[in-house]
Amino acid sequence: MMNSKSSRNLATYLTMAIVFLGFAAQVVRIVQVQSPSGESPFFSANDRSRWCTIAALAIDGTYEIDNLLEIRDPKTKRRTWYTIDLVRHRGDDGELHYYSSKPPLLPTLYTGVYLAVRAATGATLMKQTFFIARILLILVNLIPLLALWLIMARKATREHEASTWAICILAVFIAFGTFLSTFNNTLNNHLPAAVAAGVSLWCLDRIIQRGQQQWYWFALCGLSTSFTAANEMPALSWLALVGVLLLLIDARRTLLAYVPALLAVAIAFFATNYIAHGVWRPAYTHRDLGAKVFELPVDAGTSLSSLSVETLISACRRNNLNFNANSVIRPARRSGVYELWDEVGQQRLGLRLERLDTIGVYEWDDWYDYPGSYWVGNRKKGVDLGEASKATYAFHCLIGHHGIFSLTPFWFLSIYGAVLSFKRTETSLLTNPQGLLVAAIVVTSCVCIGFYLARPLEDRNYGGVSSGLRWVFWMTPLWFWLACEGLKPIRHFASRRAVEIALLVSVFSANYPWSNPWTSPWIMQLWQYWGWINYQ
Repeated sequence: MMNSKSSRNLATYLTMAIVFLGFAAQVVRIVQVQSPSGESPFFSANDRSRWCTIAALAIDGTYEIDNLLEIRDPKTKRRTWYTIDLVRHRGDDGELHYYSSKPPLLPTLYTGVYLAVRAATGATLMKQTFFIARILLILVNLIPLLALWLIMARKATREHEASTWAICILAVFIAFGTFLSTFNNTLNNHLPAAVAAGVSLWCLDRIIQRGQQQWYWFALCGLSTSFTAANEMPALSWLALVGVLLLLIDARRTLLAYVPALLAVAIAFFATNYIAHGVWRPAYTHRDLGAKVFELPVDAGTSLSSLSVETLISACRRNNLNFNANSVIRPARRSGVYELWDEVGQQRLGLRLERLDTIGVYEWDDWYDYPGSYWVGNRKKGVDLGEASKATYAFHCLIGHHGIFSLTPFWFLSIYGAVLSFKRTETSLLTNPQGLLVAAIVVTSCVCIGFYLARPLEDRNYGGVSSGLRWVFWMTPLWFWLACEGLKPIRHFASRRAVEIALLVSVFSANYPWSNPWTSPWIMQLWQYWGWINYQ
């Protein structure tokens, strides 16, 4: 019979063994990275979009990716760098250029890592593409993921030091059961956001449970929460709630350390966006008409398709807008919207019928409307068309083919853990920092999930072709925190077997897309095979 110390040591050794076994498995995945066609180490339009920015910055010092989009494989002649995740707008030279639609802060940071690797090895992304891509994935994905695993493992061993079974369950889930591992072999924003969220929890643990209220824990917490939000917009709720929690604990250090640290990331986020696009707003928000420039009175019943170009150009010139006489009026991608296009001056204005006798003329701000755009007309297909029913969308996001709980049923422990945590709160929630932390996690989860469930039709697409509902992956460390609480009272034989089944399903879901995370979830593939659903 082992004593408690021997049992604790054994559990710690087993945890580390499982975690590093997971690390080794991920190294194998990364060194095998290649597209389905074998031409590149890029899996999807999503990660190619970020790789294009890295290459453009490193080669030309610009965020314009026009040249990269035209690179073709010498054998197949396919465009191996092309991506649909791009926008088009005028650059500093007055010409229209293509840019990644992803916020530029993350690929800018990754460019710095690439330049260091290039200086150390002499290898370049354009010539030794596979070698550089795999090295970068290890540096910017796997090593930070390992750090997050160790933070989570420390939480598991401390909370369950008397239960070897519980610690091993949590260790296997950490290393093999989450979609963070699934997306480790592709550039994405969800993994770094999750790592940052995990670091913020680590800081909060030091501040709340251990009473280590030095200023640097507040500063690191500010950096990590703001970097989470820089990669996942709904994480702004986490940033705000953590700020409120820290204010209640130590207002002085919060204002002098937490707030300045998060402002540093915010400045970097908006500064890189301005350098890239010349505006403060992220590229993905430019999807409609801009500010109204003027109104044009017309005869009642005049349609946009029959509007005289000469009349419109004359009105533009009266409003100090110089358009070429050969400009054309043509339909835009949005219903009821037309555009005035001047090919010579590379200028565009948006047109919309305001009233029967008035046409509104707007600045052009739909950066996703360009020749050949995937987002125009009937080019979109499958889940990208959007789920018509909000109820159906909510069902599939929660317990259906992209379900948070159907793909990863281990998260039911998180719900149980939240309930138990609130029940264990002996004092008022508002005076209990631990209870407030649990409340912050629950509120953040509801805000994030609710944000995506409430999106308009064009955004109800389950994150596109993806092996899970990728928009919630960043909350993995938050939910794991609650799952540790939920696992504590599990003692009975039947309950433990249920947990083990939930773990096995979670591990299967995370590892089914082993070679390519940008594939449909196994549940969706199975239901399509059975004919229950049809996304064509």
